[in-house]
Amino acid sequence: MKISSLKINGFRSFGSSNINIPINEHLVGFVGLNSSGKTTTLEALRKLFGQSLADRELTRKDFHIGKDEKVDEITERELSIEAVIDFSNDEKDSIPHFFSNMVVDDEGANPYIRIRLEATWKKSDLIPEGEIEAKTYFIKVPEGEKESDENKPSYPSHFKSLIQIMYVPAIRRPAEQLKFASGSILFRVLKKIKWDDAFKSKFDEKIEEINAEFKGLPEFNTVQTSITGFWQQFHKDNRYKDATLSFGGSDFDSILKKLEISFSPTGIHKPYKIDELGEGYRSLFYLTLVCALLDIEEKLADEEDKENIGINRPLLTILAIEEPENHIAPQLLGRVIKILKTIAGQENSQVFLSSHTPAIVKRLNPESILHFRITEKYETEVNEILLPEKTDEAYKYVKEAVHNYPELYFAKLVVIGEGDSEEVIFNRMMEVMDVDFDDNIITFAPLGHRFVNHIWKLLETLHIPYVTLLDLDLEREGGSWGRIKYALKQLIKIGIDKKKLLGSISDKDLNAMHTWDFYDSQNAKFLFEWIKFLKKYNIFYSTPLDLDFLMLTHYPEFYKKAIPKNGGPQIPNPDTEAEKFEEKVESAVHATLKSSEATAATYTEDEKEFMMWYNYHFLGRGKPTTHIQVLSSMNNEDIKDNLPEVFTEIFERISTLLKAEN
Repeated sequence: MKISSLKINGFRSFGSSNINIPINEHLVGFVGLNSSGKTTTLEALRKLFGQSLADRELTRKDFHIGKDEKVDEITERELSIEAVIDFSNDEKDSIPHFFSNMVVDDEGANPYIRIRLEATWKKSDLIPEGEIEAKTYFIKVPEGEKESDENKPSYPSHFKSLIQIMYVPAIRRPAEQLKFASGSILFRVLKKIKWDDAFKSKFDEKIEEINAEFKGLPEFNTVQTSITGFWQQFHKDNRYKDATLSFGGSDFDSILKKLEISFSPTGIHKPYKIDELGEGYRSLFYLTLVCALLDIEEKLADEEDKENIGINRPLLTILAIEEPENHIAPQLLGRVIKILKTIAGQENSQVFLSSHTPAIVKRLNPESILHFRITEKYETEVNEILLPEKTDEAYKYVKEAVHNYPELYFAKLVVIGEGDSEEVIFNRMMEVMDVDFDDNIITFAPLGHRFVNHIWKLLETLHIPYVTLLDLDLEREGGSWGRIKYALKQLIKIGIDKKKLLGSISDKDLNAMHTWDFYDSQNAKFLFEWIKFLKKYNIFYSTPLDLDFLMLTHYPEFYKKAIPKNGGPQIPNPDTEAEKFEEKVESAVHATLKSSEATAATYTEDEKEFMMWYNYHFLGRGKPTTHIQVLSSMNNEDIKDNLPEVFTEIFERISTLLKAEN
């Protein structure tokens, strides 16, 4: 039994259109920027399934107000929160409770139930906050069919115990949950213990004995007499004339209310109370209480209780956790998620969590993640994480990509490159171009070299703009026209209109594009026209080879200095050792262009010589290490003096895209 979808309409940041939130897993993660609707969705679950009146209470602020609406002119508002709950074939015990209210779409299909909270707010001259009417229903028709009073019975109050929600807020208050009061976690835990009358009677006797011993102390009479004497001097009301000093409670229930948990050993050689723990441990203990309740419900349930699930304990427990990472050290988050996955694995539990940290998100299956964003109308939009089909070769790659770069979900803009060099260089260029990736929430991801269309499609789905920097790889196998062909085919795969994209180029021409000649000056000009054209789609190229070569050719003196003592490519003197020099250049060309037949015909003589340094720095050593060393030796003015044009173009495009988002 689990919630398979939520439909929210008119609740806080959810606008007047019915937003459908698909729930595909027993553990679901809500991610996105601040104030995008994650907490609102958890609160929606609490309004629908909360156990107390306080949990379910609605206020004026719960009703959505549009971006351009004037509050004073609104006289009436409606909201609805609906959950669709499915049943597995193994949950026959749950079905009888809801049998008369189940819905089946087609003959032979699995049954499900629809539970909906509907509320109306009306402006009132008598009540400043207005009047609110709210009611919860079963909806007994499939979605899309006409509803009537007959197929919309009320959700009985006694059904509220069948589905319970345990809400863990972002601000943890575990001490409050230790109060033995209805609604607290500890109350629910201790209610599972079957206290027999004999035990309670014996317990009360022992407390009376302790109080009697206490009152028998000579010093006690002095204290008691003094307090009573002064109390009677201050007032003459016979109702309260005697003040008796004793332990705060002399019966079983009173003592339970004083129950405390302490922690030892400690550095001060006495136990700590909860409020003395640090924020991190308090947060962890709050989660401990929640997990303990679910565990105790299962362990203390006898066979009769198991047969009567839904009577003595809930059919479904929803654990809604806001920001589980709060105050917890990153190395402990893996344990937190592991425990939550264990809870979600129980047949009568489902876990929802919201998070702002990649450390949590990377531990979740991408299929279980929902991305929240605020539209230009200031309304919440929810999207699934779009992955290729599991049978597709790209599935495993893309899943691992988004798993390893969870920062994508929190970005306002993503820069896609081909490798680690791009990330190092872009981080430095941010400072040079006075663009702060953190302030603008820009994320770099080295995911451009394979299946980039799936990354594009994912970002399109999440409405996150992106810029892509690819290598042109001129004269390398698959390079030049092959790289243009690659980009065009990837654009077609994400739905770009083929005719608009290719013009007069046929499918046959496109498939053969990688064979086109680029040595002829006219063809080379045509190639660079395509490079210019693809900038319209935010695709840029490091020319003529890759970003490493581009940096080397623009800042040669700095890269030549970045060598250890007696190191370097050992270049023969071109004047006195001309033959050896030519052999060294030829060898470097072959290594750089990755072919023993490469001639570097489209490269200048200077560029060919640079290939000896390219071979030394980027084929024989770590690329990122070299760039870090060189860039750290340069100041901003050094970089600006000969900045590659592609960086100017990319950062101008980034600025344009961010302005459009804002």
